[in-house]
Amino acid sequence: AGLEVDMEGLDRLRELGKDGSIVLLPSHKSHVDYLVLSYIMYENNMQLPMIAAGDNLSFFPLGPVLRRAGGFFIRRTFRGDKLYVVAVEAYVRRMIRDGHTLELFIEGGRSRTGKLLKAQVGMLSMLIDAASAVPNREVIFVPVSIGYERIVEAGAYRRELIGADKQKEDAKGLLRGASALRHRYGRINVQFGQHL
Repeated sequence: AGLEVDMEGLDRLRELGKDGSIVLLPSHKSHVDYLVLSYIMYENNMQLPMIAAGDNLSFFPLGPVLRRAGGFFIRRTFRGDKLYVVAVEAYVRRMIRDGHTLELFIEGGRSRTGKLLKAQVGMLSMLIDAASAVPNREVIFVPVSIGYERIVEAGAYRRELIGADKQKEDAKGLLRGASALRHRYGRINVQFGQHL
């Protein structure tokens, strides 16, 4: 097992971060995605990203751990709650203003097939509005591809694709999933796209 990292892209990211706030937009295929970019940044002495995660991951004990690691939780839908949109946008704007690197999965959920999902336009729009509201700070959007030889959740995805209900994330599932980490999953490949 191992990690293959686009070091040229990472160096480009390091340079971009000197003059602006970076928003990483990784593909979303596994819960491991939340750890991969933070690990790469840590190993290369770069600022760890503040990660927007779905509020479905805010359960004990995972929620407090992710929160201490820079995660913040957002609802899966903002529909009908204008105050919530304003609050999240203000929080994102503040992180941009303070120069934090953000990590956002604009697909909204994990792909069960390995194909990219359609971007959630509402979240993307909110992010662009927040970036536009900080005129003295350049905001750089960087698409990131995270590819796996074998995904940890492959068994659950297979069951869902043949008709089983999606299991809600909870502490019991986390403990069950931890046993999966004893298996070999091959290499993870991370590529940084051209910034926007």
